[in-house]
Amino acid sequence: MSVICLAGRLPDGWMDVVLARVPRVAVEEEDGASATMPAHPRRVWADGRGLRAEEAARAIVLELSERAGQVRGGVAAVPVAAWAAAVGTDPGDVAIVRAGADRVFLAPLPLAVLELDARVQLLLEGAGVETCGALAALPREAVEVRFGGDAVMSWKRARAEDERRLFHRPPPEPPHAGLDFVDYVVTDPERLVFTANALLGHLCEGMSERGAHARNLTLTLPLADGGVWRRTLKAARPTASRATWLRLIRGVLERLSIPDAVAGIELRIDATEPATTIQGDLFDTGFGTAAGVETALTRLLETQGDVVVRADPGAHPLPERRAVFRADERVLAPLATMGNPREAGVPSRSELPEVDAGSSAWHPVDVSGLTLQLLPEPRPVQVETIDRRDHVIPVRYRDDRWRPLVTAVGPERVSGGLWDDVYAREYFRCVTGDGRLVWLFRDGRDGRWYLQGWWD
Repeated sequence: MSVICLAGRLPDGWMDVVLARVPRVAVEEEDGASATMPAHPRRVWADGRGLRAEEAARAIVLELSERAGQVRGGVAAVPVAAWAAAVGTDPGDVAIVRAGADRVFLAPLPLAVLELDARVQLLLEGAGVETCGALAALPREAVEVRFGGDAVMSWKRARAEDERRLFHRPPPEPPHAGLDFVDYVVTDPERLVFTANALLGHLCEGMSERGAHARNLTLTLPLADGGVWRRTLKAARPTASRATWLRLIRGVLERLSIPDAVAGIELRIDATEPATTIQGDLFDTGFGTAAGVETALTRLLETQGDVVVRADPGAHPLPERRAVFRADERVLAPLATMGNPREAGVPSRSELPEVDAGSSAWHPVDVSGLTLQLLPEPRPVQVETIDRRDHVIPVRYRDDRWRPLVTAVGPERVSGGLWDDVYAREYFRCVTGDGRLVWLFRDGRDGRWYLQGWWD
């Protein structure tokens, strides 16, 4: 390992000079002089591993010195020796510590090069320890007992055992996959979807193996004329689902309108985040939760009554009132006896009746591939509108922030009720600028707008 240390006053633009010769840099700011060390307003560490560190250091110091004249450098295997070499040489020069000789190099130097705490340094000097070699010669136990635990780190550095991690591991490159159409170009969206499906397999499998999910994906299409067509796709929630991303890509490519044929395709995940949950059946013995779930539900049944319910679809026009939850006797009976639900004949999820909370006779929506996510209660939102002949159309709405709407289909009106239960709503299916399909409605009684839910 080779560490390059630059000490002194660095000129403007020094970072470009250093990074032109080394891959990684760490910077330490210092506030001024201590009682034993001269003032160094800035100290820079450069990673010389795998490089000709001596040549790189000399080239850097020469170029920086031509601009400022106050830069000195040091090269060694450990940071403390590189720092000592830098501060001990003349401006414009580079001191090199021979490989394996770091401890020998540090031995005659004063304790100041270790950058000790002032209290510890006074204790050491009071005991007659004035050089790094004298400190390194002491037993560790003696240093810790007599001078305290803070002195142990300095004792290690005096022995050239510097454990500082100056350079952190660089962040991994965002997952990406691409294909260039070398001998041909493509104009058919279906062929692009086919290629994107193959590329997505690599990306989604990689994210699943790392336990990561992505919210944004950038689709890039290099064009035959040298241009580039690019779109950023956003999912409603972070996911590594191949089907979800393919649906979003297909939706974009089927409406594709570009000035030239496509010469390639690239998919890039902009950022990933850890998958926070693992979904599964709580009664599945593979999760090791079946016995605990049975015990917990049985206690809830004894204290709270009917807590296991199923949704029965109703005919109420308002989505939040459509489903009625009733006790599910098929599940309650086996749990009440602490039996195994699987062995007792409790239906699995696939055997339970499916409920589509978003369907209704008056609101025909093609939900193939999409799932309606209803809020428990409609959420009030701010909406800006434009006037039409007999209604208004939303153009943007504000939930946590303003979201522009590129399409708004509606209104689909529903009204009814008696006395205090009167309702009158105008529903709009809207597409936001980032590709999200949301369900907004205007309350005809007071003109306020609400977010009913969204599809993903």
